[in-house]
Amino acid sequence: MKELNFFSDYLAKRYGRKLYRIPLDLALGCPNREGGFGAGCAFCAEDGSRARHLSRHLDLTGQVAAGVEFARNRYGAEPPYIAYFQAFTSTFAPAEKLRRLYREALAAADFKVVIIGTRPDALPEPVLDLLSELAREYELWIELGVQSSHDRTLELIRRGHDFAATVKAANQLAERGINAACHVIAGLPGESAEDFFRTAERIAALPFRAVKLHQLLTLKKTPLASPEFPVKPQPLNEYEYMEQAAEFLHRLPDDWLVMRLIAEADPETILAPRWWMSKGQFLELFREKFNSGGGGMFTGVATADGSPTLYHPGFRQHFHSLAGAATESLRKFTEPAALAERLKRGPVRLLDVGFGLGANAAAAVRCAQESRGELEILTLELDPRVLEASAKLYAAGSVEARLIGALRRDGYYAENGIRVTLLTGDARQSVRQLDGPFDVIFQDGFSPDCNPELWSYDFVRELARRLAPGGVLTSYCSAFPFRGALLRSGLQVGESVPFGRKRGGTVAAFDPALLPVPLPEKERGIICRSTAGVCYRDPSLTGTRETLFARRERLVRRLRNRGVPKWFKA
Repeated sequence: MKELNFFSDYLAKRYGRKLYRIPLDLALGCPNREGGFGAGCAFCAEDGSRARHLSRHLDLTGQVAAGVEFARNRYGAEPPYIAYFQAFTSTFAPAEKLRRLYREALAAADFKVVIIGTRPDALPEPVLDLLSELAREYELWIELGVQSSHDRTLELIRRGHDFAATVKAANQLAERGINAACHVIAGLPGESAEDFFRTAERIAALPFRAVKLHQLLTLKKTPLASPEFPVKPQPLNEYEYMEQAAEFLHRLPDDWLVMRLIAEADPETILAPRWWMSKGQFLELFREKFNSGGGGMFTGVATADGSPTLYHPGFRQHFHSLAGAATESLRKFTEPAALAERLKRGPVRLLDVGFGLGANAAAAVRCAQESRGELEILTLELDPRVLEASAKLYAAGSVEARLIGALRRDGYYAENGIRVTLLTGDARQSVRQLDGPFDVIFQDGFSPDCNPELWSYDFVRELARRLAPGGVLTSYCSAFPFRGALLRSGLQVGESVPFGRKRGGTVAAFDPALLPVPLPEKERGIICRSTAGVCYRDPSLTGTRETLFARRERLVRRLRNRGVPKWFKA
């Protein structure tokens, strides 16, 4: 699939206007549930995907009326409509009963399109004949619950059928000229991304015409949410799912339609994943990514103050606070360092650990321009690809664009008494090659829970050794192991004003008078008198994150065995 062809756009073009779905529940249950309504598929909610405004005991005419009213009030919908038989398995009954139910519902409003959700193992010959009858009167689509092409997965999630059932059902529907769409879920327990892509290749060989794709949701009161479920699902965040969904769709035929790309549920029922993006934000970003052919490994995101950031799929974090990348640079770095005042007093030497998108360095450059001060910045960055991705995010002529352009081209930026030099590679090795002192240090690695290498006591000690006696270190991070490392390196520790989160950032200096707000005594107690403040250790400054995690866990266990509490209570 080279272009996204959404089902809603296809219908709007065919019928001359946007068509709205009227969800309907036939109260038929599911062949995979005990008694039709008991425990079923591991991911399925108790209501079987019934629309929120429906009641299982509402008559069909009443359901149609309620659905039409809801669509009219919320969307301004006008006929014709789509009859959407979604809840549970909408072919799980004898053909004559189904005929009566379908006819009753379809007679209650002006329907041009009918969508029926069902399972591959719930399409006996009499039901297929009935569907052929409906297909002669309406544009009929059958949503077939495929979920995966891997039998081991289908068994694990308790589907009650194998992939051969999907192959048979898809071919039977095609033989009767009935449109079929496959329903597939990303992130199923036990499946890798490659397993997911293999499903795309297998269904691409079948006579489907559309796909309904979404991420796995772990909902409360489902078998998947139970501690006894044998394989714990690994929830996909927005960007991970975006990457997988784009690749999945690229493996499908060009003429297929996309019925859905995102799962929704009552937020109160969702255990994981809990996304920050709205549906609209996700779809907008997905379209951009899909149409650009992927756009590289980093995804650009606009933050609340209008400045951009990137998402790093390896660390599963954004480079900045979504409350505002540019504002964070000011509140967490330049302002608590009193950089403007320092520049007015004389030349300033600054070490920037983690260039990233250059937001902190650019904020410092602007500060020097406004103060007409002399500023030297040495900035460290592990991954040059970040600069390439960042270059596309800023307006031409902006400080950021000029800075990134010069660093990519020449390795340095120089302008009116300001010089920025880029050093690429592992910051742990780079910092040992640097001569101090530095008046200001910006410490801006990814958070310790995913990038402990830049927050270990051993690395922090190297930074402290290069900090001038009257210098200051600032960081967005307030993690106890990091603050513990600062204290154990002989620095006084305080806080900056909170921004984007409840806790403030960190300010450290040899001179306590340089701290905007001293560290509260309770915080100091947590760091120094409980295992919460145990530092990461990396004596060789070459350890992997796994090594650092394991080393800290062993140390915490030893301290707990000696009676050191997990948490300090004043």
